[in-house]
Amino acid sequence: MNPGLPETVLYSAAVGLSVCTFVLYFYSLYAEYRSRPKDAAHFFGESRRSDSALLQFLKPPAAFFGHFIALSVRRLELRFGKEGIVRYLNDLRFRVQRALAGAGNPGGLTADEYLGLMVVSLLLWCGLGVVLAIAAASGLLLFFALTAGIIHPVFWLRKKIKQRQNDIRNLMPYALDLLTLSVEAGLDFSTALVRITPKLGATALAEEFGEVVRQMRLGRPRSETLREMADRVHMADVNTFCSSLIQADELGADLGPVLRILADQMRNERANRAEKKAMEAPVKILFPLIFFIFPTVFIILFSPFAIGYLNTIFGG
Repeated sequence: MNPGLPETVLYSAAVGLSVCTFVLYFYSLYAEYRSRPKDAAHFFGESRRSDSALLQFLKPPAAFFGHFIALSVRRLELRFGKEGIVRYLNDLRFRVQRALAGAGNPGGLTADEYLGLMVVSLLLWCGLGVVLAIAAASGLLLFFALTAGIIHPVFWLRKKIKQRQNDIRNLMPYALDLLTLSVEAGLDFSTALVRITPKLGATALAEEFGEVVRQMRLGRPRSETLREMADRVHMADVNTFCSSLIQADELGADLGPVLRILADQMRNERANRAEKKAMEAPVKILFPLIFFIFPTVFIILFSPFAIGYLNTIFGG
């Protein structure tokens, strides 16, 4: 056996692990950089991104299948009434529309278009599954592809909802501070919303406040527009904000102290969430530490002893 072979193998393994570690590290830094807002004015909230090219590409076939689904539901409703399967489909469309509103209506999708998008996803993944099943001679890959085609749009929509809720949650204390200063300066609630909305930038919370202002300008009561905002966003912080303002309005209380208490409470909750994430960091770092960093360190530390031992055995 070549005496230099063990040394070459160990050094090659060390180089390979080091390269993998650096690639993953710089990729994580790049992903973090891409996720940051590019405008300093949007520091407190993530700026609204344009719709992805893939969504724009899939929207026409999704609209076609969505129109077919809506037409089928109407025909079933005319034939069998609003009970049974028709009632289930209408409830499904209502839940989908509510989820899309919570996600900020990405791509301007309607409930029928989203259901059509699920059909398009199922067909695309089915085609990919057929190709993989034929190439690997295994029908199990087709089953996995069909499952992925069904759950992929669901996970995508949930991710959109979660991102939007996180943006609103992070921006709420800052927005409430501005709203408190405006109200305590003598402005009424609707005028204060109009003043602070441009200062929030192109954020999800600015869109929700803008919708509240638009509805109030149309003559709708403040309590009704706030309830609709809480129903669209369906998150605890916004529900607390809307219910507190509705209760203060009904009791005739001053909005300034209420808004200041809400801002302090949400700021404390945000600090608690940040502290919780900081405490979870050591647990999350265990996987890259054990599988990428420790092996490289052990190779660097113990490779001279291993090379000497192997040379003693194989080198005579």
